[in-house]
Amino acid sequence: MPGIELGSVIFHRQQAQLERIEDGERWTLPRAEFLVLTQLLDHPGISLSKERLRCGGEAEPVMSGSAVVKAVFTLRHFVGEQGTQLIQTVPGKGYKLGQSVAEEAEPTPKRQVIPLGRISQPVAVGVIAVMALLAALLWWWPVPPAITPIEPNQDALAIVSGEDKAVSLIRVSAVDLNQDLLESIRHQLADKLRDCPSTGWQRLFLARSNDGQVLNLTFQGEADGRTRLRNIKISDFRSEPTFVSPRWLEEVNLCE
Repeated sequence: MPGIELGSVIFHRQQAQLERIEDGERWTLPRAEFLVLTQLLDHPGISLSKERLRCGGEAEPVMSGSAVVKAVFTLRHFVGEQGTQLIQTVPGKGYKLGQSVAEEAEPTPKRQVIPLGRISQPVAVGVIAVMALLAALLWWWPVPPAITPIEPNQDALAIVSGEDKAVSLIRVSAVDLNQDLLESIRHQLADKLRDCPSTGWQRLFLARSNDGQVLNLTFQGEADGRTRLRNIKISDFRSEPTFVSPRWLEEVNLCE
């Protein structure tokens, strides 16, 4: 494994050795020197205090403060003239790897170049297989039934007021209302709206939530040439919700 070039020396981490480039001399680092140098290399450009260097990367100190000072001195001595550039003293903070040396020490990530061109046969076969599987799933997967309005003979609500009017009841949700429940809601709303002296509602849209526990009523009409909308939500968390009840009808005003 190639070493890390640090100015005028090469650090062979696996062998715990420093090699001078000028004459090829190698020095097997004592434990303190190795721990100090590796910590500085692992934190390039960052000042490490003497107390932190004493720990050697562990939670508790593994050497004395004087051992750290001695290790820095011997490392600088072996490097020679560039020793103080390799390990710099930061007043009041500790030591750090020199900026220029730190930049050289940082590994440059290798970029994987993927040539563009002809796709290999295994890749092409895999892509075709995935596309075929997706097509099969789309063909097999059940499609929810289309949302259709209530039949014409069911969607008119007769309202007796100053003039005969009809409100079209339209179902617009995929979660269906069974026929009995739909008829019950339709007749109760008709009775309530029939008591209105006047109303501008022309259509009533029914939409049931996906969990089946909420019924949304949207009234649509016109007044003074403008479209009017009113939205009412009814929650019923019983196992068999009915939504519209006589008590609810007493409390709500559907005329306006």
